[in-house]
Amino acid sequence: MSPLERRCRTLLRAYPRWYRRQRGDEMLATLLEASQPGQRWPSARDAGALIMGGLRVRVAQDQRLTTAANLRLAGQLGVVLTLMLFVAGNLTTVFLIWLHFYALGTGTVRWTVFGLLELAVVVAAWFAPRRVVMVLAAAAAAAVVWAYWDGDRVMAILPGGLLVSLAVLMCRGERLPRSWLWLAGALFAWSVLQALTLLDPLRFLFGPLAFAPWIMLGLVACWTLVDARPALALAIYVACTFVVSQLLNYIGYGYAVSPALFVPATGAAVLAAGSFWRLRRQAVL
Repeated sequence: MSPLERRCRTLLRAYPRWYRRQRGDEMLATLLEASQPGQRWPSARDAGALIMGGLRVRVAQDQRLTTAANLRLAGQLGVVLTLMLFVAGNLTTVFLIWLHFYALGTGTVRWTVFGLLELAVVVAAWFAPRRVVMVLAAAAAAAVVWAYWDGDRVMAILPGGLLVSLAVLMCRGERLPRSWLWLAGALFAWSVLQALTLLDPLRFLFGPLAFAPWIMLGLVACWTLVDARPALALAIYVACTFVVSQLLNYIGYGYAVSPALFVPATGAAVLAAGSFWRLRRQAVL
């Protein structure tokens, strides 16, 4: 494979997989026939045309679904992103216990089982049949009750509610697109690394990791031009992690609700409203 062909194939990834299967070889042949002898890079005009064409096809692909279907998919992604935060927190806590950073507690086994079941639910949401997701979600919800039974049971409401919500949303035919895996993976990696900055060798990552959420937010905002559903999912993630979880903390410990909660609540509402407006314009009905 020549360098030009390899780079053209990379640019063709701007198109969805199904489109590449149908027309990828034809488009690649046209590009190679129009190239100059010895050419190693596609021209700026061809590269721009491929990228813009791929984005237009992806936008048209999203428009094939109704607003209700797109909302269900955005809800699934928002739930999965929030569950990833719990998975990262539970598994890194167990890892730090094994390193003797935290004291060994009686709930270690519970948190390990809870974290692994949640991870299985998240993976199954993309790759497993719907019935498998629903069974795993039920098992993980039971593990939530088990994990919080001897502690603050109010805090079991959020993860338990998320698992039930995912099972309900998965009852319909829509499945999470695998093109969204990068966002879940990025948030998971950020959550794990942020927790591991408690270890001395990784303390230097604390500063750079503070900018990571803003970078991801900017990428999702740009992505809204093609697909508004990840932005709506991110609004759900912000509302759950920064608003609902804090409200449950205040209720569990009997504290007064802090006015500082209005900042993330307002941000989540603005992001949700903007992405919903864009989603309505991209959907069929």
